[in-house]
Amino acid sequence: MKNFVVITQPIKDQTKGLTNYLSYLVSTKHKNHRDKTRIVPIHSTIKKLLNHCIGQITERNLERKKAKKGGRDISSYAQSFVFSLPPDIYLNDEQWKQVAMSVFCDLASYLNLPKTTLSKSCFINLHDQENQHINLVVSKVIDGTVCKDIQKKAVLSLLKQSFNAAVLKTTNINHLTYKTKTSRAKRYTNSFYQENKEIINALDTNNYEIEPLKVSGAAEQPYLKRDHKRTYTRTYQ
Repeated sequence: MKNFVVITQPIKDQTKGLTNYLSYLVSTKHKNHRDKTRIVPIHSTIKKLLNHCIGQITERNLERKKAKKGGRDISSYAQSFVFSLPPDIYLNDEQWKQVAMSVFCDLASYLNLPKTTLSKSCFINLHDQENQHINLVVSKVIDGTVCKDIQKKAVLSLLKQSFNAAVLKTTNINHLTYKTKTSRAKRYTNSFYQENKEIINALDTNNYEIEPLKVSGAAEQPYLKRDHKRTYTRTYQ
């Protein structure tokens, strides 16, 4: 893989947008999380971050008014980052905390901020589900100053490298040599894949042909049969 997945986006719509997004990150009742996601806090709380962001924005706007500076108010109060691993890589809570703290330290260093300062301006939690991921939310106003670097491509590039390095250090899994074990499973139903996973995974290193199979009176399912030419073909049952 070129990189493990890191996604970033600005959280728009000022206080309302930030409140809704942070609430979503900790909601166990949301349809995306209900009965399938264990939410684990790693750093800070949404209440602390929300109050900090609003306080920083309010103070900045006041100072600008005093200085008779024009311009529009900030529409996006924070930046969101999601760090995700493929479904077949599993980290325990402690490993995710180590990864999160490593990424946090690299970001603080890149932004030239003391860790204690950045610590007040961010929130991190883990969504433990089929594809585990951590969520990092960072305030765009830190110490009264708009942190313009936080949404630049250079930060995303840095965090991708930081995430790769942290996963390698924590799990000894290298993104450069990693190959997903479930990439071919998407072509089949889960039950069929489990029954034939050794054969399916062997497709990576052998010459096989697979064509659709229609079984009378049943949903379409693949059926593998190996012939003397080391080629898998479809047959009818």
